[in-house]
Amino acid sequence: MKKLILSLLCFAFVGMAYSQRVIKLDEMMYDPPSLEIDESINSLTFQVTEEYTGQFYANPLRYAKENFKIMDFIEANRDKDFNGYEVTFKTNKGFLKVNYNQLGDITSSSQSFKDVRLPYKSMMSILKANKGYHLIGTKYLAYSNSGLDLDKEIYKAKLKNGKKSKMVKVNIDRDASGVAVATIE
Repeated sequence: MKKLILSLLCFAFVGMAYSQRVIKLDEMMYDPPSLEIDESINSLTFQVTEEYTGQFYANPLRYAKENFKIMDFIEANRDKDFNGYEVTFKTNKGFLKVNYNQLGDITSSSQSFKDVRLPYKSMMSILKANKGYHLIGTKYLAYSNSGLDLDKEIYKAKLKNGKKSKMVKVNIDRDASGVAVATIE
């Protein structure tokens, strides 16, 4: 009797453990009916699940272009007669908000991510200019007024020295040759 009870408990435990496995669905591939949005909101939000850490953050606009079928989305909402669409992609580190026109072209975008790695040269220049301080947090902001090219990139770094703390802002500007030029404010 004791063996029977232990065997039943063991089967029950294995059955519960097996039933707890998580099945991940590709959240970017929805059936067209689920892509419909409410007329009053005119926006859609996705919670992005990355296959590896930093997959989305590495290039959010490219990730959205490759993994989100905007034309399926527009087709699902064609009867609502929108002039544009706002789609937000969220992760635990931040978000990307993309505005599309009726043809599916990106008209503008904005992105914000926290606790991101600063470019090495920018980090070294910040720490050299602020002796005794250490980096405790960062934030990345970027904006685009048209297409996939970013118009403005900003890193904000929070520094701390004992009880003192301060924010340092690094603007990343692109000159004609495409080289990033950082200015510390």
